[in-house]
This record gives sequence, C-alpha cells and structure tokens, in this order.
Amino acid sequence: MPSSQPNGQRVESMRTRWLQVCRARGTPAPDPARVVPFLSGLDEQAHEALAQALVLCLKGQEKRRELEILAWAAGCTRPALLAQLQAQGIVCTGHALFGAGLDLMASGWDMSARLAQLADHPDDVALLREALARQASASSLGLETQALPAMDNAAAPLDPDQETAPDWDQGADTPPEPSDPSEPFIATRHAFADPSAPARAPERLQVKLFGSQAAHTLEIGPHRRSSSFMGVQVVTIESARALSKDGSDGSGGYDWGRKLTVQLTPEEMPGAMAVLMNLSASVRFGQHGAARDKFVELRRQDAGMVLVTGQGSAVYAVPVKTGQLYYVLGLFAQAMARGLPGGSVAEVLALVKASQ
Repeated sequence: MPSSQPNGQRVESMRTRWLQVCRARGTPAPDPARVVPFLSGLDEQAHEALAQALVLCLKGQEKRRELEILAWAAGCTRPALLAQLQAQGIVCTGHALFGAGLDLMASGWDMSARLAQLADHPDDVALLREALARQASASSLGLETQALPAMDNAAAPLDPDQETAPDWDQGADTPPEPSDPSEPFIATRHAFADPSAPARAPERLQVKLFGSQAAHTLEIGPHRRSSSFMGVQVVTIESARALSKDGSDGSGGYDWGRKLTVQLTPEEMPGAMAVLMNLSASVRFGQHGAARDKFVELRRQDAGMVLVTGQGSAVYAVPVKTGQLYYVLGLFAQAMARGLPGGSVAEVLALVKASQ
C-alpha cells in the first residue's frame, strides 16, 4: 500500500532508518551524496522491499535475503557500479538498477557475482537489459539502455570465485622475518608498490603477526564478492606455515609461496570485533573458500588471544599478546569505519559494543 507521507518526508525517514541499520548491523552504507536521489526515485515495489529489509534488520530478525537487498541497494548508489555498467553499454539510474536487480534476485541471481563477471557473459548483459526495460515500463520513468563505447579506464571486475586477495607487489606481500620467530611482532602500513595500479585506498594497512609455528598477515581491503563499489571494507588474512629450522630446507622463515588466504565477510566483522574487544570469548567463521573448507577462529586466552585459520586438516595458529591486540583491534575498527559515512573508529567501537 502506498505511503500517506509526503515524498520528502518519506525519503528522509528512509534515509535515517538506513543509517541506523548501517550503524547497528554493520551493513554496507549508501553513498551519502546520492542516497536522497536514489530513494526519491524508487517505485512503490522497490521502496517496500527496501523498507521491509530495514525494519527486519532493526529488529535483528534479518535473514540472508534482507542483507543481500541492503548490500545491493548500497551498491546502486555508487557511481563506480554505474560506470561499470556503462562500460558494457548500459546506461541507467541507480534506482532503476535496484528495481531491476530485485527482479533478477528473485530469479536466483547473486548480483555481486553476476555483475563482477558481466564483461565475460553477454547473455547476462542481455538479461540485465530486459530487467531494466521491465522496470522502466512498470515505473513509467522512460529509462533507456543504450550502447556506448567501452571505457578505456574501466576497472576489471573481481572474480567472485577467487579466494585470494588481489596480487600487488610480491615483495610487499612477503613480510620481513623476525629475528626470533618464536616472538610474534607487528609491522604496519605499506604504500602501494605500483603507482599505476588501481587505487583502493590511499595506503595499504596491514598488521603482521609471527609465531613459532605460523604467521599471519592481516590487511584491509574491499570485500571480494562485492568489489569496491559496495563501499565494503573487510580484513583479509594470509597465513603461512613456519619452515623447518633444522637446516634441511636451507631456510628458517615462512612458506609464503603456499599461503592460505581467507577473507572475512562484512557480516562477520562485528563478531570478530566483539572478541577483540573482549565482549565475547570466541568466534569461529567457517564455510569459506570454493570448497567451503576454510575457517577463521578468534579465541581469547590468558595474556591475549589466539588467531587461527585453517583449511581441512591444515591449521595455522598464532598467539596474539595483549599489547598486540591494540593494533589488531585498530585495523578491524578502521576497516569498519570506512563503510560508514563520516564514520570514526570511536563510533565503530561504540556500535559494536551496543550491538552485542
């Protein structure tokens, strides 16, 4: 049923509610400069779908579908997504794209995955055009799709089946070895090695942890399934086993050539933060990777915490002392702050505490 509120009041109410959900539930935030035009252009069906998702999230009753709707809505406010579609000859507004996406999601599409591979799947381009045409017809907005020349500077979409993080400079990815591998330590902040590479952030923020049996590199970056247009920043963990120190391999470092990579999802970030803040004793995230056999576990223990990753029977555990938790917590908090319009680390800490 259409709302009896004036459109301006309804848009502001929706915008406020959306921001509340982002803060309380850690969902992707819309572009603050484009959220009002986006909400103003929604037809009744799209407005109702977004409104219901927000209500369920505020009540803590959301399921996967509601989270997917909110992530898709946030993405549709991002200029990078519209530019990506423009490179495929599709011109549309964000609100029209959202409505078309709801139609495709109902037929089983994972929007982030399908759009990331759009350049290689002309059939999907045609299906998206059809959905946009239906959306334009239903809303009587007169939206058009038209062929445009491909943009030379269009960023290549991420492969949704790729578990590893983007490969920058190999030297930067191989952390310096500690003088005593039994003593974990932290190194932070590496600039982009290749200035011509697509910039995802002004600098790479990393925390590196070393133990006697394994090592971890934690780094902030965009969510691999959503890419940077979603505005999602998460933590990727790369793990390597310690090499033998008996001289048999001629080394005493870590086997980064066979590293394990696991990326947390936006929904998992607040749970990890809760353990880092000592609000929860432990958390384990499984079902990662193409075979669903990778996991990440954070567990509090005396004098700090242990961070464990694994795949099948291979386990990489590194203790994190209390003093080092400061840096790990700071990394996670900065990642989440990047997803909030005007968000700060202090605000993220307060929101995680309030949501537990």
